[in-house]
Amino acid sequence: MLARLDAALASAVRPVDVACARAERAGFLARLGFFDEVNAELAALRSEFALRPAAPVTVWICVVEAWVEHYNGRVPAGRDKMLRAHALSAAAGLRDLQALSAAWLAHICFTQDDMDAMARHLATALQLAAPDHHAAQARASLVAASAYHWANRLDLAQPWYARAREHAMAETDDATLGVITFTMAGHRSNHALHAAILGESDTDEARRAQAWVDASCNFDQWVGTVSQNAYMQIFRALVLSAQNEHAKALLQYSAHLDEAWRQGLSHMRAAHLADRAWCRFRTGDTAGARADADGAAALIDPGMYVEDLAVACGRLAQVFAALDDVAAAQHHRQLASDHWTRQHAMQQSVIETLNRALERPTP
Repeated sequence: MLARLDAALASAVRPVDVACARAERAGFLARLGFFDEVNAELAALRSEFALRPAAPVTVWICVVEAWVEHYNGRVPAGRDKMLRAHALSAAAGLRDLQALSAAWLAHICFTQDDMDAMARHLATALQLAAPDHHAAQARASLVAASAYHWANRLDLAQPWYARAREHAMAETDDATLGVITFTMAGHRSNHALHAAILGESDTDEARRAQAWVDASCNFDQWVGTVSQNAYMQIFRALVLSAQNEHAKALLQYSAHLDEAWRQGLSHMRAAHLADRAWCRFRTGDTAGARADADGAAALIDPGMYVEDLAVACGRLAQVFAALDDVAAAQHHRQLASDHWTRQHAMQQSVIETLNRALERPTP
């Protein structure tokens, strides 16, 4: 894709077209994680168009700024920037950029558990995007795939994964192809861990998760992606924990957990500490298990994502039971039961919301 963007930049003639090509190229680098180069280009574009702003350039700058915020783990700031890009593109009648920003708003809203907004922006993106607007089509399709997969409906997700992959390949978008693999790895890792916590260990899913984690790491290394690289190592830790490879999981947590939190996974601190506590206990470190369990319990907040609450409380119930803390185990067991019930209700709601947004009949 970088070669294609360089060719487009070389062939651009009008100053606005040149600037948009520069911004799009910077955006691709932002999604790969090369933020210093991106910020320098953004500063140059802002300076060049400060006295004579052009709507397409302004919108592109907002989009790229949103990507920089998002991939640095500052998701709310990224959403604000993308909302501005969406509003400005709509006001200026820039349909392609409006579709692209809507697709990314759907993505961001999904990561924030704002499922109604996700579905609304997704429907807008698919309505506005031309069939050959591969960037918007790929991102919107990936959001639909990810949401269905999160809801444990891989059968509904698979056609959208395939569509996302087709558009990303047509766009020669290495970054999006990597994210498709990353997304599949993440959902499979989480599902494998959930099954292990619920006492329904799914060895097939754990093996598939491991394969997708390996594929994602290999692809990112090949492409040169450096953004959010610690995420994938934490997915690896989750899979190892689900496979009862507790010592190996601990090594992953020790090496990558702090960086993953800095890259945007801090909202999962309670879940990660709870799982690390379980791994510590299973490797004979009862003092470490108690310390991590107490730390995780202190981080439990009703405002957390329901999925993270369910994982954290489920693991804590197991850890405290193993430590013979009957009262704490019972307390977290009940909390986990309540949170899993809410999680399953949310999954069903997301399926129904998506089906309405995508005009599908509900099975």
